[in-house]
Amino acid sequence: MNTFKVQFFSPDDQISFSGVVSLSVTGLEGELMILAHHAPYLIYLLPGMITVKMSNQTEKKVVIDSGVLEVANNNCSIITSQIQVFDRAIHDEKSFKNKRISIYLSYLDEKFLS
Repeated sequence: MNTFKVQFFSPDDQISFSGVVSLSVTGLEGELMILAHHAPYLIYLLPGMITVKMSNQTEKKVVIDSGVLEVANNNCSIITSQIQVFDRAIHDEKSFKNKRISIYLSYLDEKFLS
C-alpha cells in the first residue's frame, strides 16, 4: 500500500503521522484529497477539520486554524497556529464542534475586524 508522512507544525506543538493513505483538507480552492506520491503542491488552508486516513484502517481527525499545506517528496507539511487532535476517548463530538467553531470565529475576527 502506498503511504506518505504528514507533519503538523504550530508554535506550541508538532504532530507527525506515518503510514498515511490519504489526507482530506479544505483550502481556498475547495476540498482536496492528498494521496501518496502527490505532485508538489502548496495551498492555503481554511480553519477546520483535516481527516488523516491511516494504513491500518484508522482515521484521525485534526482541527487547525488557517494555515499552509505543502506536499513534496511524498511528505506533507502543514503549518498553522493551532492544532488539536480529536480523540473519541477524550473528547465528545459537541465539545470538539465548539472548539472548531471558536477557531473559525477567531479567524473571522482577525480577517474582518482588523
